[in-house]
Amino acid sequence: MRPYLSVAAIAGIAASVGVAWAQQPQLAREGRGLLPPPTEMPAAVGGTPTPHPVERGPSGSLARTIFETDEDPNFKLIIRDFSFPPDRQPHSVTLPSAAIVRSLGASSEIKIDNRRLVLAVGERAAVPASVPIEVTNNGEQAMILRVLIVEAK
Repeated sequence: MRPYLSVAAIAGIAASVGVAWAQQPQLAREGRGLLPPPTEMPAAVGGTPTPHPVERGPSGSLARTIFETDEDPNFKLIIRDFSFPPDRQPHSVTLPSAAIVRSLGASSEIKIDNRRLVLAVGERAAVPASVPIEVTNNGEQAMILRVLIVEAK
C-alpha cells in the first residue's frame, strides 16, 4: 500500500506542476508589467504637421515635446526630450522659462550659466529662465535630457 501512496503523491505533485506550467502568463496590476508596442507616428495629412514632431536645434541637438498642458490658469507645463549625439562637441540650448533638467542616459556633463555639472542617471538640476545650457556628450551613445519647463501665463 505504501508504494501506491508514494506513486499517488508524486503523480499529484506532477499534475499540479503541470497545471501551473500550462497557465498563460498574466500581466501584473495596472501600471506594471509589459508595455504595449510603440505606436506608429501618423503621417502628415494635407500638409498639416504631425503633433509633437522631432525638431533639429541650431547646435545639432534633436528635441521633441512629450507632454504639454495649459489647463492651470497660472502656468503652462511642457515636458521635452533633448537628444545630443556622441560627437564630443558642445551643444547649446536656451529655454525661455525656468526648467528642471534630468539625465535619462549615461552620466552627462552639462554647463548651466557656465557652471559645470555632472549629472548621473536620474539626477536633476534647476535652470533659470533664458540661461544657456551647454551639453557635451563624451559617451558612445546619444545622451538624453528630459526637461520640465514651467511657463507663467
